[in-house]
Amino acid sequence: MFRSVAIKAIFSIAAFASSVSALEFRITASGLDKDRHSYELELMELALSKADGDHTLTLVDPGNSNQTRLLAQLAAGSEEFDVIFSGVSKERYESLTIVPIPLQRGLLGHRILISNEDSLPALQTVETFEDLKKIRIGSGTGWPDTEILESAGLNVSAAAYENLFTMTDKGRVQGYARGVAEPFAEVTKRSESHPNLRVDSSLMIVYPFDTFFFTGPEDQERADIILQGLERAYEDGSFMAHFNSHPNIQSVFEQAQIDNRLRFDIPNPLLPEEISNLPDHLWHGR
Repeated sequence: MFRSVAIKAIFSIAAFASSVSALEFRITASGLDKDRHSYELELMELALSKADGDHTLTLVDPGNSNQTRLLAQLAAGSEEFDVIFSGVSKERYESLTIVPIPLQRGLLGHRILISNEDSLPALQTVETFEDLKKIRIGSGTGWPDTEILESAGLNVSAAAYENLFTMTDKGRVQGYARGVAEPFAEVTKRSESHPNLRVDSSLMIVYPFDTFFFTGPEDQERADIILQGLERAYEDGSFMAHFNSHPNIQSVFEQAQIDNRLRFDIPNPLLPEEISNLPDHLWHGR
């Protein structure tokens, strides 16, 4: 059961309103949370504020629907929502309309592990990829990341997003693979319910990957509006200002200490050619 949040952020660019229709952008994601997903939601607000026209943004509560179901509904022409943000895969690229701007500049393809006190020593003794393959890694059901990790020969257990914190806390997986912008806030938020969770400081798995906005397969209009807004945000510096100032991103550089980790690069067989060929300036570190 979907529920629309009754707060509509309205963005007006009067100079262009006469030539562009005003559209409602109803956005959702698996486990949609205004705090957890503030970076992506604020980026959508920024895009709409930069694009031509007067548009509204509505957050749609996905209820218990997982990512796989939400994507299938959007591909089938959902009447409940118009936009979803999700990791990219060839299947999603072919069945939906992608806005070809990586939202976290590729940071989502830098994966570090949430672990617990008992499992940390096993992670800290990893020296080779063969060592890494012995670690039980948790990743979300239906996530492209899960297939990418499995295709590299890693030992992956798939489960629902929230369940994986419990599995990690209880040691059923030794590491829960998360994008570098994600785990610190997630562990802090669960400090009372899962007090044994820790963020490992030794390892990082890297592959070309990120989150993108998607619209329905026939909804090129909304995709073009979002793309126009994001491109203008890059041109005037506001995209990078958002990236550099957002707490979730700042924590990557302040807490994750990317350069001090043992790095394992693996391929991404799910990446569409168009995304592989995006300009380097859209990806961090290139």
